[in-house]
Amino acid sequence: RTYGAMRGKKLKFLLYSIASHCEMPIGTGMSSLAKLLKNSGYEVVGSDTNDYYFTEDSLISLGIKILEFDEKNITDEYFYIIGNAYDCNNVEVNAIINNHFEFLYYHDFIGKKLNKKIIACCGTHGKTTTSYFLTKFLNRECNYIIGDGEGDYYDSDLLVLEACEYKNHFLSYYPELLIITNIEMDHTDYYKNKKQLITSFQGIANNSKLILINGDDKNVKKIKHQNKLTYGFNKDNDIKIKILSTTANCYYIQVNYLKNYYLRIPYLGRHMIYNYVSAYIATLLLNKKPKNLNDSSLPKKRFTKYKFKESILIDDYAHHPTEINALYETIKLTYPDLKIYVVFQPHTYERTLHFKKDFLKVLEKFDQVYMMDVFTSKRENTNNKLQKKIDQYFKKFIKVDDLDYSLIGKENSVWLFLGAGLAGNMIMEIKNENK
Repeated sequence: RTYGAMRGKKLKFLLYSIASHCEMPIGTGMSSLAKLLKNSGYEVVGSDTNDYYFTEDSLISLGIKILEFDEKNITDEYFYIIGNAYDCNNVEVNAIINNHFEFLYYHDFIGKKLNKKIIACCGTHGKTTTSYFLTKFLNRECNYIIGDGEGDYYDSDLLVLEACEYKNHFLSYYPELLIITNIEMDHTDYYKNKKQLITSFQGIANNSKLILINGDDKNVKKIKHQNKLTYGFNKDNDIKIKILSTTANCYYIQVNYLKNYYLRIPYLGRHMIYNYVSAYIATLLLNKKPKNLNDSSLPKKRFTKYKFKESILIDDYAHHPTEINALYETIKLTYPDLKIYVVFQPHTYERTLHFKKDFLKVLEKFDQVYMMDVFTSKRENTNNKLQKKIDQYFKKFIKVDDLDYSLIGKENSVWLFLGAGLAGNMIMEIKNENK
């Protein structure tokens, strides 16, 4: 298969899959796209920093070579796909532009070159999990690019795509079907107010043929479209959800859409019901029969559990106060009698300071909190002054440098390693040291 200007070209990715991986189209999204194109028959190579991140292993296992940035890597034999973290200040991007080599940025490449019917999932929270469920309901008989670094090729005209709102990148897409899970301020370095954010989501809705939206979310309800379906627990939704019963590890629910559907959801937390139902209904809207999901698997870094001695270790990507609160409630439902300790790495100074009161409120719910220094992405340089300001505000919590690692595993408890950065890497270090 060839894509226009790429005929006869190898594909070169400027990945940057570590320091800016929080924004899916910059890091993990690039890894997902690389896998899709590799599995569709292209020769794919990438450039990145020499830092390690979890997406690296699966790229290497597919035979995708990852080089360190060097202008000598740039030749005319490649079509270049550049991650949104980079501009001409990067040596390779500068060489591409100066030599007039063919390139597109990640979001433009997907919008202009893949020529697929896009089923897009966007929203502030839950879009990775919802996209993941959708691919599973479709029995993976689709192309997909989702935000845990996973992507694949299938001989189908469908592309399940996680679409991030950061810097309006998702406006490059024209979906056949768009799911909007929720709308809440998050990227405060770009969106200055809620009105501007909602306008952006309205933009991708305008690009879409049909939209399926969370009608319980007050901001999502402001989105207008002539072909709109709403889902949720409230009675004014087109698709109504009702919890019939709750067990120690699942929900039994009724979903009314043209007829009643009775579903078992093998997860806890009300947010998981929204994710599951929206993906299920989206499958029906595509005139497909949803595959029965008998396992309780989730995307990478979403409630990923490990048993370590007497403790449960959980690695989770949550880096916004709303996400952390939903995760806390899920853990309390799952392990109601256990103490919960958290190692938290905030992501970006801007977000941490903007939501500092909300972070403090939700973190105070845990039995003990250990704070790591802020994980800065490509958009922020390390700033010791801002770090000290954050340390002072959260001074009631313990700095992770003072964590006694021998405590982990000693009692029947939950240790949560939380954030979009490197907190989860500590789990592997702890397990390896024990061995």
